[in-house]
Amino acid sequence: MTILSLELQADEIGDSADGEARGFSYDADATVRIANDAAENGYPQEPGPLTWLNSARITTDPADDAVHCLVSVGDPRGAFCFTVRRTPDGRILIHMPRPGEGMAHVETRELHPGTLELIDRPQDTFPRPIDFSDSEPEEEDDA
Repeated sequence: MTILSLELQADEIGDSADGEARGFSYDADATVRIANDAAENGYPQEPGPLTWLNSARITTDPADDAVHCLVSVGDPRGAFCFTVRRTPDGRILIHMPRPGEGMAHVETRELHPGTLELIDRPQDTFPRPIDFSDSEPEEEDDA
């Protein structure tokens, strides 16, 4: 089972009668973070959903009139950033990771428009998809 922790950063945080945490941000600057402590710190995990996830963060950015969604896999010191923002003339733009970008969190290649695959490029070989499969649990001896 994957255990995820949740963090909320806002000007005022409380809870409601239904047990949900709620926050209020008076300047539109707020952050929600979901973290898989085991993946971020290299601790063993039981196979299952979301073992590949280090963390995900949604941040509002009033200065840029934008919302950023950052998802970290692989190296926990980086993340893929997806940004949705409004331009001064009222248009909405979506910025996504792209193959070949400098300082990429993990290298990618485009499978088709709008879909990227994470790849590894070992020295002197062709790029290959990174395998985030769970490792098989070790079998215990019944001795």
